[in-house]
Amino acid sequence: MELRQFVSELRSRKVYRTAAVYCAGAWALLQVADVIFPVVGLPDWTVSAVLVIAALGFPLALILSWLFEISPEGKGGTENGGGEATADGQFSSARIIELTLVLILCGLVGYLYVGRLASPPSSAPAEQALAEASIAVMPFVNLSEDTGLEYLGDGLAEEILNLLARINELNVAARTSSFYFKDKDLDIQTVGRRLGVEHVLEGSVRPAGDRVRVTAQLINTEDGFHVWSETYDSSLEDALVFQDEIAAQVVKQLELIISDESRDVLARGEKLDGEGYQFYLRGRAYLRTVGDPENLTYAINLFDKAIAANPEFADPYAGKCEALLGLYSEARAPALFSEAEVACQKALTLDRRSPGVYIGLGNLYLVSGQYQQALTEFDTALALKPGYVEALLGRADAYFGQQLMVEAGEHYRRALALNPDNWRAQKKMGNFLFDSGRPEEAIPYYQRIADLMPDGAGAFNNLGAAYFMTGEYQRAVDAWEIALDLSPSGVTYANVATSLYFMRRYDEALPLYHKAVELSPQDYELWGNLGDVYRYASGGSEMAGPMYENAIKLAEQHLAINENDAHTLALMGHYHAALGDTDMARDYISRALGLAPNDVYVKYSTATALASLGDYDDAMGSLESAMDNGFPMHVALADANLNGLKELPRYEASMAQRE
Repeated sequence: MELRQFVSELRSRKVYRTAAVYCAGAWALLQVADVIFPVVGLPDWTVSAVLVIAALGFPLALILSWLFEISPEGKGGTENGGGEATADGQFSSARIIELTLVLILCGLVGYLYVGRLASPPSSAPAEQALAEASIAVMPFVNLSEDTGLEYLGDGLAEEILNLLARINELNVAARTSSFYFKDKDLDIQTVGRRLGVEHVLEGSVRPAGDRVRVTAQLINTEDGFHVWSETYDSSLEDALVFQDEIAAQVVKQLELIISDESRDVLARGEKLDGEGYQFYLRGRAYLRTVGDPENLTYAINLFDKAIAANPEFADPYAGKCEALLGLYSEARAPALFSEAEVACQKALTLDRRSPGVYIGLGNLYLVSGQYQQALTEFDTALALKPGYVEALLGRADAYFGQQLMVEAGEHYRRALALNPDNWRAQKKMGNFLFDSGRPEEAIPYYQRIADLMPDGAGAFNNLGAAYFMTGEYQRAVDAWEIALDLSPSGVTYANVATSLYFMRRYDEALPLYHKAVELSPQDYELWGNLGDVYRYASGGSEMAGPMYENAIKLAEQHLAINENDAHTLALMGHYHAALGDTDMARDYISRALGLAPNDVYVKYSTATALASLGDYDDAMGSLESAMDNGFPMHVALADANLNGLKELPRYEASMAQRE
């Protein structure tokens, strides 16, 4: 069959018309799938599946059209080829144009959608869109002469920040990041650069009796120019109203196109008891300070007063949950955990649209080792606010708690990709690497926090720990000295003491560990460290037993809440072994290894426990496994708890092999 006759036959059987209609229909179907499938919660691969089915159906449609003369009009007879070619055997211009248009249409559809198969779809389109508009909310300046009213400006700013954070289309810097710059002598451009945001909302508060004047102004961080400014005179009963108005103006000035859900967030319109709302703001102020038991207890009392005045206001319940969880982290009392759960659940019943409430519940379940429940809460927060960094970090923590290292690392990296200047994300990524036996990889993350927050002791404390684990002792000491100068804490004193312990300067380490325990008396690891140093300090071995016993008592309280904490179980094995309780030590070691068989710190604690029990061969095996997976050899060489292994013939050869 000649080409002219073949094309004529295609036309008569309406094959290329079928091709054109099929391509147009496939394109329309894919457009619908691309828009509707994500809305109804279907995964991204379902859109690709529609594309594959459409592609496979294309040749089938052409074959059926050829064989049975099926066209868009249905099954029909064969037309004659009249008009397909001119009298001299050439194709008519009309037919050439028609065929060309069909080929172009088919090519366009292929070009637009085949790329979807070549590269996987973005797992979080909403996350990418989130970075387009970003803002930080700074503490509002207190213009009153009464410094005791400082909480008012900070509290109102925090509430506006929390409100803006619930808008899916806006990326809001975390409060801990933006509030760090309070009273710092830095220009807006520098603040914006450090926080990685395009705009800053700042303002002032001037209370007068039962009324308050609030001035808010939106500033572009690139050039420092004011975008918008407004002053509100109101009573605190209408605090939610003018907070909504300020947030709405921010959305308007940033020219955001927001969803109906986000619009509803900005239309609360509730009236509150003014005094009760001040109790709430004062409670939040205590939560922003150092989280010691006294401050947390003050916060709880104030939240209770706020709840009594405004029983249908969800935020005081959420604040109370956070404060109780902080107290539990200090005291490890199971009753505090139960109270925290009740408060979080009450906040949830009053406001099911708040991502922060679900974050609070997720953190609650994280602490107790209920990782699947925690994931459920974080997933709900992400559904309410796609790309919510706090929810991604929570998911990462839950995966890490289950030793799902690949998934944990992926979520930490996603959080950092969304907000590279989020210091909590930097810290958690560093901690993940440190706890995975990769301290040298953690150093850049801790250093980044120190650069972002040079007045923050925690960054230098973690940086010192990472340097220590990589064998850079002097840099570790330098970092810890900075941390002690900035804010003395139990952890920092313990880190300096630990460095002295591994240098076998036990008598010098002893008073520093005591100082650490004085500052953090509920920390069972510090009591265990005291037991270790007393074992080898001059004339203090009889004191080791009571230290280990107290460590065990406190660790048992923690395990009553989270019985699957492998690190705590392994340390319990070490404590019982030091006391000579063989059966208990082996039971705890077995449970820890069952939960985290590849964790380097579990393996190392297993080695120290077995060494205390005199099981040197198995202890050496655990130590070698820990070092093979990243535990630093120089720490093992310096640990007096492993002295017994040095008598083994394989010890020197094993260490020499790793040098």
